[in-house]
Amino acid sequence: MCPERTPGGRLVHRGPRARTFHEVLALVAAGRAVCPLNAHVPRSYTYPGVVLVPIDDAPPTEWALVLPESAPAPHVRAFVETARELGTRAIDRGGAREERPTRTPYRPSASDRRR
Repeated sequence: MCPERTPGGRLVHRGPRARTFHEVLALVAAGRAVCPLNAHVPRSYTYPGVVLVPIDDAPPTEWALVLPESAPAPHVRAFVETARELGTRAIDRGGAREERPTRTPYRPSASDRRR
């Protein structure tokens, strides 16, 4: 999921490989990796020695359904139709519902630029 090179042509360093999400969390707990996650993940997954540090100025996550090109099964079509009917709704911020903010471009802070 990570490109071989940056848009400027620099080679992207590859870290340890993980086959499952739990392997990713184990690598993070061991200090061998970091992993950006959606803020809702800790509601479903926890791992000893791993904490979530919010990235407050990151843009909201955009979600999309991944479907086969062929006609999906009836229950999948029903799910897609329900998602389309619901459209963009509110997002949950730790139990408090808010309307989805207008998307603004991400601008790195000075601390993001440090190497």
